Amino acid sequence: MMAQHAGESIPQACASWAQAMGAYRLLSNQAVDPHAMQAPHRERTRKACATLPVVLAVSDISDLDFTGRTGIKGLGRLGDGGGRGLQQHTTLAVVPDGGVMGVLRQHWYTRPEAPEGESRRKRQARWCESDVWADAAKEIGTLGPACRIIHVADRGADIFGFLNTCAQLGVGFLVRAAHDRRVQDTQIRMWEHAAAQPALDTMEVKVSAQRGGAKRDRRIARTAQVTLRVARITIPPARNDPRVADASPREIHVVYALEEKPPSGEGIAPVEWMLLTSETARTGADARRLVGWYAQRWIVEEFHRAEKEGCRLEASQLDDAQDIKRLAAITAVVAVRLLQLRDAADPASAASRDAASLRTLADDPCIRIVAALAKTDPATLTPELFFRTIAKRGGWLARKSDPRPGWKCLWRGWRDIALMAQGAVLALAGSS
Repeated sequence: MMAQHAGESIPQACASWAQAMGAYRLLSNQAVDPHAMQAPHRERTRKACATLPVVLAVSDISDLDFTGRTGIKGLGRLGDGGGRGLQQHTTLAVVPDGGVMGVLRQHWYTRPEAPEGESRRKRQARWCESDVWADAAKEIGTLGPACRIIHVADRGADIFGFLNTCAQLGVGFLVRAAHDRRVQDTQIRMWEHAAAQPALDTMEVKVSAQRGGAKRDRRIARTAQVTLRVARITIPPARNDPRVADASPREIHVVYALEEKPPSGEGIAPVEWMLLTSETARTGADARRLVGWYAQRWIVEEFHRAEKEGCRLEASQLDDAQDIKRLAAITAVVAVRLLQLRDAADPASAASRDAASLRTLADDPCIRIVAALAKTDPATLTPELFFRTIAKRGGWLARKSDPRPGWKCLWRGWRDIALMAQGAVLALAGSS
């Protein structure tokens, strides 16, 4: 229902008042666990990942902002401006070339409010937001003996406890550094140490657009050429965190990617990634591979946009935070599907040219309608042509200079095709 009508309200997505009431009863049922609702999808994702040699567990935190709404129970603080909403931490399974497999874990929470007069020791002993990264690694665990899982995250995950947890679990990590640590037993800082290493290689990286946040943090989408350096360092446990006080120092590799000649202009900041990793980084080829893996981190940002803009999660009129969590568990699966539809339209993907695989992505009425629009035989219609035709229905112009269709065009076109297919089925049923 929601997959075919992404972005519409519950009454619009449902075929009848009875179905709409059933959906509302499900979402407001306190006995229904949002994690259990998502469990079948997560299990399928894990089984699919178990056959792969490497899977990137790409994580990020996003605000679900309901500041403009009143009367919603159970919301928490967002930022420092008086906003209200929920925090959502998502871990996606992504193959190294960028294909989205599905959701491995999702967790919703409100920021803990520090009691007045709370001591530092008590604050350190209770759960805090930074624990969400280690919690995710523990819950996901491993994906099978043949699959190497690498946790990929931005600067929010630069926490010794998280890196230490990954090492204890026997899984990998690739995290952008936030702290300029001292190199153990020296007065040299990590940035200085990495910058002093010889340049091993250069590569091009695609930088996605950043629209929100402070003006200084905004960026335009472009391709940047970065110089690659590597180093090997030992980092000690955080001295002010009693949970890792007994941990041993961790020896890790560092990959330093720096755009040395950035173009000038507003909204163009030089690319500078200091990446901490458990994986071997000794050569230029190692550095290229790891930087390429980190570049897949933007997929989780696209996922959040698909949830909020494509599925319009924040436009929900539900009045309880627990109900919103249940809806978010559903829209997450729909958002994954939107991204997978986009990937299937990518001509660089081998799967996009496999006509037989289209039957696993769409039903027969949709295939026949799209084949008629594309003026081709349904038996030879490829996923690429199928979804590019759908994207045109959603507003994609298909000019030579245009990038591949985005999920917005795809879901708008998919909605039209789904309605046409439904009409065709009803017409055939009425004539029989």
